[in-house]
Amino acid sequence: MPTYAHQCQNKDCSHEWEDDYSIKQDPPTTCPQCKQKTAKRLISGGSGRGIVELSGNDLVAKVKADAQQLKRDASKKESVYANLLGESKYQDLQSRMDKQRR
Repeated sequence: MPTYAHQCQNKDCSHEWEDDYSIKQDPPTTCPQCKQKTAKRLISGGSGRGIVELSGNDLVAKVKADAQQLKRDASKKESVYANLLGESKYQDLQSRMDKQRR
């Protein structure tokens, strides 16, 4: 089973601990030290760690905003558009557009 790091978000406590449980299980919300429901699972990897803060409607809104930004970038930069479409599809599209121009 994987090991997850947790931290209490209560400013008076800020207790950190590790816990082993299945990826299918919900993370604990109760701090084992202060017994308040202020615990968050920390995300770690490489050079640092952070707290997952977005969920539900906030996450959906963030993804939609990121998608809109990606659309704007793709319309301004040909290389971004080509990367999104894929090389072979992009080449096919360019070939068809060239034939239509003739």
